[in-house]
Parts: sequence; C-alpha cells; structure tokens
Amino acid sequence: MKRLLDCFLLVLLLMVSLPSGVHGADIPLDVRRQVLAAQQLMDEKLYDQALTALGENKSDQDHYLIDFTRGNIYLLSERPQQALLWLQQVVDKAPDYLPGWLNLAQTQYALELYVAAGTSFERAFTLSDPPRRSLRYNAALCFMQSGEWERAKHLLRQLVALDPQQVELPWRAALVQVYLNLDQPQQALSQLMILVQQTQGAEQRRWREVLVQQYLTLERYDDAISALNRYTEVDGLYPRWWTVLTYAYLERQQYRQALVSLKVVDYLRPLSEQEAQLLGDLHLQLGVPQQAERYYEQLLQQRPDDDSVLTRLAHACLNQHQPQQALQWARQGDNPKLRALQGQLLFRLGHFAEAYEVFSTLAGEADSPGSQWLMAGYAAWNGELWSQASRALKRAATYPAQKEQAQRLLNQLDERR
Repeated sequence: MKRLLDCFLLVLLLMVSLPSGVHGADIPLDVRRQVLAAQQLMDEKLYDQALTALGENKSDQDHYLIDFTRGNIYLLSERPQQALLWLQQVVDKAPDYLPGWLNLAQTQYALELYVAAGTSFERAFTLSDPPRRSLRYNAALCFMQSGEWERAKHLLRQLVALDPQQVELPWRAALVQVYLNLDQPQQALSQLMILVQQTQGAEQRRWREVLVQQYLTLERYDDAISALNRYTEVDGLYPRWWTVLTYAYLERQQYRQALVSLKVVDYLRPLSEQEAQLLGDLHLQLGVPQQAERYYEQLLQQRPDDDSVLTRLAHACLNQHQPQQALQWARQGDNPKLRALQGQLLFRLGHFAEAYEVFSTLAGEADSPGSQWLMAGYAAWNGELWSQASRALKRAATYPAQKEQAQRLLNQLDERR
C-alpha cells in the first residue's frame, strides 16, 4: 500500500498546476487581469502579495476563477484548510470545471479526507476528454486509503477490463491489494499471474512470492509446488523458494521431497532453530537416524536446556539400536516424559532396581499414576524385588485401567511365596 500511495502523491503534485493564461469571452476583463497579476506573483512564490492582487472577496468579483486562483495560492503555500473552502466554491459554481476538481482532490487528500478526494478524482475523470484513466486510478487509491475496498474494487475492475495494451501494471497491483484486503485470494490469482509474467527482477520475484502465498492460502498445494519448481529452475539461489517448497511438500505429506528442499536451504543459508529441528525430524522419520542425530546435536548447542531436543536425540539413538547412548541423553533432562523414557531404557537395559525408583517417583508426581505404578511393579518383579513389586502392584490395582494386569501379577506373586 505504501508503494502505491507514494506513486499517487507524485501524480498529485504534478496535477497542482495553474493555467498559463485565461481565455474565453465569458470571463470579465477585470477577472482576467486579477488572475494574471496573481499568477505572476505566484510564480515568484509571493503568495501573500498574490492574495492582495486578487482583491477582497466582494460580490462583484464573485467568479469561479478568482476562487480557483485564491484556493491555489493557499494550496501552494501549504494552507490546505483555507484552500478547501475556495476550491469547494469553484466546483459549486462551475461543476464542469476540470482543474477545480483536480485541485480540490489534492486539497482533500492533503487533509486526509480520502473518501472525498476519491469522489473528486472520479468526478474529474468523467470530465476529462479524452479520458484520463490515471484519475480513476487515483480515485481508487484514495478509497483504498480510507478502507473503502469495494468502491476501489469497482473502479479498478473497470480499468483492468480495458484492452490489455491499455492496462497499466500499477492498476493490476492495486486490484490485487484490494482483493487480498477483502479476503478474496481466488479473484486475485488472474491479476497475479499477469503481474508475474509482465514484471522483471526484484519486482517479479515479489509478485511470484505473493502468487505462491495465495496458492497456499487456498490450499492449492500442487499449484504452489509446480510454480515453486519453475522458480527454482531460474532463480535457484534464492532460499525462500526452497523454504516455501519445503512446507508445501509437508502439507502434501511428501516428506522425502521436503527433506531435499530443506537441505538445499541449509546449503544456501544458516537454518533457524525450528528448521534445524525439522530437518532432524525428517531424517528420523525417513529412517536416517544418524543424520537426525547430527542435526539434533547441533541444535542442542543452541538450546542446551531444551528437553524436547534431548528426547529427539534419545529416539535417534534408539533407532540406531544404541539404548545406552539414548539413556545418556535421557538422563540429561528433567521432565516427566524424559524420565519415563529413562525408566523404559533402564528396564530395557536390565537396570530393574533403578527403573523401579524412576517409575515410583513418577507415580508419586502424577495425577493418575496407575500406569507408572504398574511399570514400577514390572521393574521390581523382573529385579526380584518382591516386596517392592507387591507394594507397587497393589497400588496399580486400585486404578481400573491397570487393575486386571496388576491383579494377575499379584496372584502369581502369591503363588510364588
């Protein structure tokens, strides 16, 4: 929006011009003399003297050109509030006077009266001959500035409906902005495709990004992937294409392709912590735990106290059949999930007494500790810690989900005695 308005302001400033002379038999001689004298002083930026040259506001001088010149003096001397009064009188007295509407629009814009400015520009467009379509574009931009998106859309759609050779790219860009603000990304696509085709360099890249973003918004992931693959062929050193391509593949559950794209990002720029974690997760999911472990270790250097990274490292080691290394990672963390994993690894490695202690501690902290007491009972049973096993299993048996298993083990324990 800011870029569009910057262009708009440039156009407005070019519009603030005064007629080089006044002609027409219907204009009184005194009026022509006063306007000419004032204009000569305005050319020298002697604005207060120019106002004096116009004389006082008398009824016998009640002519729209006097008002127009007086309004322009105030406008050029940066007094838009005073200018507004005189320029409004101009269009009231001479509704078909194009310069009056143009300078009124400029004044209204300067005073942030955007809806009024848009209306004035649209009126100026209807008076212009041949039609000056830039005025309709200015009107649309004013309505955009005021949040009147529907009014802006109506005008811009008329502009882009012209012969394609007459349509200017800023008109299409403004219409895209309108559609997106109206949450109508589907309607924006046709204009975006044209902008992508007809622009170059950094501007083309920007429109390509917007187009892909709308595909993703509309969940048209195949279209996004197709476009991104084309862009990487011609602009393959731009990391953002590969980053967005990664997430598009993820949405399509194409994890192998997502892994390849994210590895390219890794070559082009340093990964964020989130991206490094994702790269490790993809390696782990696709059965490459050695690579996953490498990325998780790098990530742990950045987030040494992050238990989620320790959990991932432990699982990567388990996938490599390295339970002892997995246990070492699990011991470094201190949250219930990591300690539960620690207990399971201790059990797997035959450290039953220590596993019993871990599960008993977890049971004492849990709101519903039936499963922890059952695991503590299993650990004690396998470690032949019969009294601890009995105590843990009796507690597990008080919870419906674990009651049957715990009672069966208790029965076997009674037979053993």
